[in-house]
Amino acid sequence: MSVLCYNKGCGQRFDPDKNSDDACTYHPGVPVFHDALKGWSCCKRRTTDFSDFLSIAGCTKGPHNQEKPSESVKPEVNDGKPKFNECITQAPKPLESIQRPSPDEPFSSLQQKISPSLEQALEKLKLTQENAQEIKEEDSDEIKIGTSCKNGGCSKVLFSLPAFPIRNHGTLNLLSQL
Repeated sequence: MSVLCYNKGCGQRFDPDKNSDDACTYHPGVPVFHDALKGWSCCKRRTTDFSDFLSIAGCTKGPHNQEKPSESVKPEVNDGKPKFNECITQAPKPLESIQRPSPDEPFSSLQQKISPSLEQALEKLKLTQENAQEIKEEDSDEIKIGTSCKNGGCSKVLFSLPAFPIRNHGTLNLLSQL
């Protein structure tokens, strides 16, 4: 029958009848975790990887231990001082308590107040929408009778369209029967 060894760093199964004085290699010290380094208090070797820490070979030889170690409880240090300065403040109580109206009372309308900054913002929005509509009308491909020529230096007014508009290399040209 095999029993688990409870020595630190061993964890092997052994037969209690064949347990010799040098059968187990273990660490008699405690694990040390300082900054990023891990190691045993009985050894000088330190590592940053936890799996390497677990694989550090024991530094002491002795018999296997089949007794489970008791849970060591650290004594609680009490200085008698509070951990933080406790300062309790209370909010001032309201002078008058507001009573909730009865649910049977009829509803009343609230007065609506519009701030001057909101009025200005709405006015600007209205103007920008009107300007956008005017620009949209000017940029349309449709040429209306009575429109002045858009070519630079020409100020003739269009009376009729003798032909249909043709797009040529991104510009609008009119085919005329001249």
